[in-house]
Amino acid sequence: MSKVVHANLKRSLIYILGLNILALGTVLFACGKLGVSALVSVPQVLSLFLPITLGQATTFIFLVLVVFELILLKELKWQVIAQFVLSFIFGWIVDFYGLQVGLEKITLNTLLLQIIVTSIAIIFTALGIFMMVQANFILIPPDGVVNVISLKLNRQFGKIKLYFDLTMIVISIVLSLIFIRRIAAIGIGTIMAVLLVGRFINLFENLLFKIQRKAD
Repeated sequence: MSKVVHANLKRSLIYILGLNILALGTVLFACGKLGVSALVSVPQVLSLFLPITLGQATTFIFLVLVVFELILLKELKWQVIAQFVLSFIFGWIVDFYGLQVGLEKITLNTLLLQIIVTSIAIIFTALGIFMMVQANFILIPPDGVVNVISLKLNRQFGKIKLYFDLTMIVISIVLSLIFIRRIAAIGIGTIMAVLLVGRFINLFENLLFKIQRKAD
């Protein structure tokens, strides 16, 4: 096996594993019931008042974001087109863990358990994003939109990401107040995710850097 094939295989495996870990984090946020991450806040609210699953709602929002991304780019790029396919795959994986494995049916009876599960969800979300970025393959649609906007406005990815997350949270609150008559999906877990996901990603990057330095 050539070095190029081996490298591509390694990247693919890291990407697939990261995608699954991110999906697990998404489902665990819903299990914790302390508020979901900004990434899936809108899909979570949609799944509460529409006859669709969390995975289906996530696919729908991701597809909307891909269309928005194409409008911003004003051209077709295979990386963006591939996000259409990724949207369906990610939504299916979310429902697989949530419905087929049954994680969404888990009942947490104490606040401590909710905090523990939400904390695990934050770590999984950060680790999943970190692995997918390291694989350098296809961005998930939310990050794809943020990337395009940051390039268009010549702003840092992190700053645009923060504004994007806040926008998703606001949309979630508005939708939940209109259709559910209460704030749903947003809570202390959401705040924890906003504050900690980026920090955990930085931690994983630093750990990888140290490992690579030792290997050299």
